[in-house]
Amino acid sequence: MSYVEIKTIKGRKYKYLRESIRVGESVTHPMVRYMGPIEPIYAKS
Repeated sequence: MSYVEIKTIKGRKYKYLRESIRVGESVTHPMVRYMGPIEPIYAKS
């Protein structure tokens, strides 16, 4: 099963695609893809 996780790093929010994989009796959640920041950064002019 895949899902989108939102992490806050230094006050900014980023999206990651993660997947649940069963290994024996435990479930791991490896990162599949970095999807980028939620709010894009624009240069101030």
